[in-house]
Amino acid sequence: MVDISVWITTYNHEPFIAQAIESVLMQQTTFTYEIVIGEDCSTDATREIVLLYKSRYPDKIRLLLPSTNLGMVPMTTASYALCTGRYVAWLDGDDYWTDAFKLQQQVNFLETHPTFAFCFHKVLLVNQMVGTELPSNDPLSIESDNNLSTKHFIQIYNPVYALSVVHRNVLGSNLPHWLLALPYPDWGFYLALSQHGAAKYFPEAMGVYRIHKAGAYSGQSFNYNANQIINFFTLIKSAFGKEFSSAIEGVLHYYRNELFRRNLKQLHLREAAKHGLSLLFKS
Repeated sequence: MVDISVWITTYNHEPFIAQAIESVLMQQTTFTYEIVIGEDCSTDATREIVLLYKSRYPDKIRLLLPSTNLGMVPMTTASYALCTGRYVAWLDGDDYWTDAFKLQQQVNFLETHPTFAFCFHKVLLVNQMVGTELPSNDPLSIESDNNLSTKHFIQIYNPVYALSVVHRNVLGSNLPHWLLALPYPDWGFYLALSQHGAAKYFPEAMGVYRIHKAGAYSGQSFNYNANQIINFFTLIKSAFGKEFSSAIEGVLHYYRNELFRRNLKQLHLREAAKHGLSLLFKS
């Protein structure tokens, strides 16, 4: 068994995927690692690029190459099941790491802190649509020692950028059924992992998150993302509602109110009315 599986999923990332893979290959580690890449039948040259890297590093890289496009959730489950390391590090095909000792630092922490399930870090947000580079915000809710538990992940925004995550391989290939129904499986992963131990946040930026028009989240409108977050927190009620119902309702109220306010301001009256009624009957 390798010590760590670096998990990359990619689709139509031709301009980015080589940099993502190179940022893994530059890691300086005292432990073994593999790179597991799920390439979801891209329409550009992404597959050709990952095959080229596989030919160069046959003992380091393993590929999942479906003959047809699986979609986000099936690709997530199928490729994650291939990650057999003691730890799993996440990286999307359009992001990359910038610190050659990132993996070593995070694995060292988990090795010496057995009560922690995962750790993550600040990233640099590179917005290719407007040409800006800014550090990500620190988590909205966090303890003074930069530790987090389940309650800290039930907030109005996801405090974790996937490219920063390293976690113990404690979930296995049989992921919770509620997780696979979520519009944001990564956020669900963090909640599931938080049931196995605490999380640690490192305030140093050790990777780049690209914001571009084809991004799964950043390429969408506020209305779309807000409705998806409402769906997300509605779905996790079954798993977390008993203990965290007040916090979940707080997030739902925030986004219903924002959708009502923004749609009313833009004179999208039908949408505003829908969310206004939701606020009325959920209050």
